[in-house]
Amino acid sequence: MSGFQIALVPLDERPVCAGLPGMVAAVAGAGVTTPPAELMPRFRTPGDPAGLDRWLQEQAMSAHAVVVALETLGHGGLVPSRLGAETSRTISARWEMLCDIAVPVHASTVVMRTPDADDATEEPEYYESCGRALHRLSAVLHEQADGTANDQSVIAARRAVPAAARRDFFARRRRNHELNLHALGLAADGILQTLVVTADDTAAVAVGTAEHEWLSHWVDWLELGDRVLTYPGADEVGAVLVARALVLDSAAPLRVSIEADRPEALDRLAAYENVPVRVTAARQVAAAGCVVVAGPGDADLHLLVHAPQSGDWAVAPPTSTDTAAAEATAGRAAALVHAGQAVAVADCAQGNGADPALVAALTSRIPIPALAGYAGWNTAGNTIGTAVAHGAATVVGRRDGTFDPLAHERLLLHRLTEDWAYMAIVRGAVRAERGGDWHRHLMVQAGDPVVTVIESRLTQSLATVRGSSGWRIRPGSVHLPWQRLFEVGFELEQVP
Repeated sequence: MSGFQIALVPLDERPVCAGLPGMVAAVAGAGVTTPPAELMPRFRTPGDPAGLDRWLQEQAMSAHAVVVALETLGHGGLVPSRLGAETSRTISARWEMLCDIAVPVHASTVVMRTPDADDATEEPEYYESCGRALHRLSAVLHEQADGTANDQSVIAARRAVPAAARRDFFARRRRNHELNLHALGLAADGILQTLVVTADDTAAVAVGTAEHEWLSHWVDWLELGDRVLTYPGADEVGAVLVARALVLDSAAPLRVSIEADRPEALDRLAAYENVPVRVTAARQVAAAGCVVVAGPGDADLHLLVHAPQSGDWAVAPPTSTDTAAAEATAGRAAALVHAGQAVAVADCAQGNGADPALVAALTSRIPIPALAGYAGWNTAGNTIGTAVAHGAATVVGRRDGTFDPLAHERLLLHRLTEDWAYMAIVRGAVRAERGGDWHRHLMVQAGDPVVTVIESRLTQSLATVRGSSGWRIRPGSVHLPWQRLFEVGFELEQVP
């Protein structure tokens, strides 16, 4: 992997999209190049598609592979893809430059979400008053398509949403669905070596889930199942496709087993997802270029899934967690580590943050750097994809002799600091101190002293983690990427 270079057009400018893929690649001794900030989106403001086109053409000439989020190349970013007025013809024309790239292109596209909140932070303005009503309409229309909704429920759900909002909402969905079909065509024509179609913040019953099902049928009809994958996720996809590029360039297949504390726990449906966590895990493994094996005895990497429970650290922090499941998962991880096996832990117990019971159980048994990967943030898809990507990079790097132990430690401790310390502890405490509706994003003005408070509390939390004594949060690096409490950015560095 030494010298292996990937050109990445991320989904947006947030650290999990623009920074995490490079951190994954570094574990295996590889490098990721990303566009300069002036070409990238800034929250609701789109990036520069023409500039990104030129940048990618130039970088592809010296890269070994390209990873590209089609939303950014076409619309200028994920949020702009929900807001912009460009036609599908305009957007798809911006993708034509991919035909001229000579190295493998691994691409992603997203099925547009319908969040269950009256909050227009990332959506068109009408979400401020009818977001939940749109979410309900979305569910009822999916039920109608399946023949399980009566006419009166459909009429009532439509009446709850202003006509102008309905027209705009479905016009955007139609356009983005056309674009997703066009992306399948690029894969069918061999322009894209890989295409991942993710479902962003979805639900079992929603028009987005119906669209995802239709796209899955086309993948089957076009016989693209070995190169096109559909599953819940979004923000983690850059890291997963970077891992795929590393795995495919490696000398041998990478075999992954999937476990939970009880086999039936993998049949649970996580919040914000539309398939059981077993399916999400298998498809994230496949997207990373790896092969699922039935028995742990045949695995190069063991993926331990701390299965979904109830609770959401962003909007409804749980009052208790399943400590027995946490102890069992941590015990299995420790046993495998002590046997010399590579273990990645996907902490999916609660939405939008890690399970403190699992973190305590893990850190009491092993130093966190002994794991091959760990994640516990946002949706189960985000978590599983990140853990798989990191674990795959670890195995590939060790196998090929390019493993970077410092990059590995940095990534593990970064995820633990963000997913556990910030999302499950610090964010909730700050949110409670500030007050307000937990179902709405709490925006923070630039220069707000809360950033200093967050840095202090994260520093204290990191110091309690076994195996973290050589690391610290770089002073002054803590920031809020979209000026809201939901996500945080920071850098870890070795203690001088």
